[in-house]
Amino acid sequence: MLSGINTFMYYYVYQITNLLNGKIYVGKHKSAKHPSENKYYGSGKQITAAIKKYSIENFKKEVLHYCSSLEEMADKEAEVVTEDFVKRPDTYNMHKGGPGGWDHYNGSKEHSENSRKGGKKGAKRLNDFIAEQKANNTEWWQNWYANVVEQNRNKNSNGWSNLTPAEYKQRREQASKLATGEGNSQYGKIWISNILTKEIKRITINDPIPQGWVRGKKGHVPTKLWVNNGVKEHYILLEKKQEYVLKGFSSGRLTSSMLRKSMVV
Repeated sequence: MLSGINTFMYYYVYQITNLLNGKIYVGKHKSAKHPSENKYYGSGKQITAAIKKYSIENFKKEVLHYCSSLEEMADKEAEVVTEDFVKRPDTYNMHKGGPGGWDHYNGSKEHSENSRKGGKKGAKRLNDFIAEQKANNTEWWQNWYANVVEQNRNKNSNGWSNLTPAEYKQRREQASKLATGEGNSQYGKIWISNILTKEIKRITINDPIPQGWVRGKKGHVPTKLWVNNGVKEHYILLEKKQEYVLKGFSSGRLTSSMLRKSMVV
């Protein structure tokens, strides 16, 4: 067994060589698979374009350094992929090596501008990296996914979907208390409206309703109503209500009429 290899994860700095023109690309990678089994050849723009142009069989992959941690891996890459290395015409590398691997121009104005313009490309590279880690079920992927799940749970800690059955029951009881009695913002209050101005406002249930105002938000006084005597029903003027009451009528419609109205045909 090679020294320096993490038994659960391979950290290594690799080199890709174009067998047709001799150009090289140096990168770092972390994978649960041995480098010989891992088909990762880098995500740099130039190397991926070159592989697409010349075909994968015309490239050779070799490991330059095996490492025991992310930090050591980043340091080893930084030793090889320097600013002078990037400037060489026989390399595909576009930025210096080291932690992250995203710093194309080391924080320069040009780098900031390219970052702004290339946000979608950067996002795609990150998504491709995550997809590759997921496919290999790496330790990085497992830790990253667990962290995302925990962050989402904390973010939505007040969400009902994240509650256990006992927590759900307790939350329902609390919500019920807030929705009834004095816990309800509407408790002990009513809406009233002005017949002429259509203005509406809320008063306590013990306050007298001012002249010109009626209870409710509609802002009008009903002029007709339904009455029935159990056999017949009539829609009458409000002022005739007492006359019909003396005849044995009461307010409301016949039950049969209500059923017919709600019947679906």
